[in-house]
Amino acid sequence: MELYINSAGIISAAGNNIGEGYLSTHDYNTTALYSADADYKAYIPVMQLRRMSKAVRMGVVASKVAMQKAGVAKPDAITVGTAYGCLQDTERFLDKMVNQDEQMLTPTAFIQSTHNTVSGQIALLSKCNGHNLTFVHKGHSFEHALIDAQMYLEDNNSGGVLVGGIDELTENSINALQLGGVGTNESLSTENVIRGGNKGAVIGEGAAFFYITKQPVADKYIKINALNIFKSTDESKAVDRIKSFVNALTDIDTVLLGDNGGNSSSLLYNKLVESAFPNIATAKFKHLCGEFPTASSFALGMLSQYVEIGEMPIELNAPAKHIVLINNFKQYYSCWGLELSV
Repeated sequence: MELYINSAGIISAAGNNIGEGYLSTHDYNTTALYSADADYKAYIPVMQLRRMSKAVRMGVVASKVAMQKAGVAKPDAITVGTAYGCLQDTERFLDKMVNQDEQMLTPTAFIQSTHNTVSGQIALLSKCNGHNLTFVHKGHSFEHALIDAQMYLEDNNSGGVLVGGIDELTENSINALQLGGVGTNESLSTENVIRGGNKGAVIGEGAAFFYITKQPVADKYIKINALNIFKSTDESKAVDRIKSFVNALTDIDTVLLGDNGGNSSSLLYNKLVESAFPNIATAKFKHLCGEFPTASSFALGMLSQYVEIGEMPIELNAPAKHIVLINNFKQYYSCWGLELSV
């Protein structure tokens, strides 16, 4: 794989990259991290904005920021990854079905509850009539969207693809994740998450979009040299596969880890550090965004901001140029080989 991230638009619990304050250090004590609202009215007409759910708002604004930073008015294609989809609208429609005994239902909430609502709205607003797909593949949703972008660019030698990852939270989804053993039932502080070993993770949400091409179109970019994804319920086999990926790369100066602070996650990543890269600097990122299936998109957005302005909320080995990103959501793993133009 050889793709270039030329720009990024991020809406996250750590802020957004529209104005000042993005990725500023923040302390919390909570079970869930919600995304910080952007000035949506500056990007979306008010009459359209009032009919949009949180996920659609986040996705549309993040995509617009990515295109503005790249100097592009309309992408050639759009690919989006989301595991949860538009939960807010889904719950609203199901509530009406129950409360109204399946009678006199308006179709709006149902239409806006589908997983491809975000990519559809982006296409309408940017007047993009090209390739448009949404991937709903749990912890590999964003990664599959990126792979689809790669295949599109291989068939179309010029142009660029808008690639995004997005997931939102609702009160019901938080309860479900806590019952499923992913989310923590007890409030955790930033320090608790960084230290790890907790009974569960702080749940998060966010949207991150990128303008991706086969050749760099800006002076500052992230080059994706390699991407390996796999699914495994066997921790030892997962560690072995990650070690094989890391051993195939050269000049690694930093490893960015998707440790969510939960006990099983901390054990996995501690084992990785000890066996795969004991002498390489490591850093974590999920204490900033929380745990969600497309969190790897947040990590790429964080690195894009580092490339653009040279600031990071975490300590990286200087100069951080050849980075390995390792992330997982439950049994879904992804390993990235990245080269930063710094």
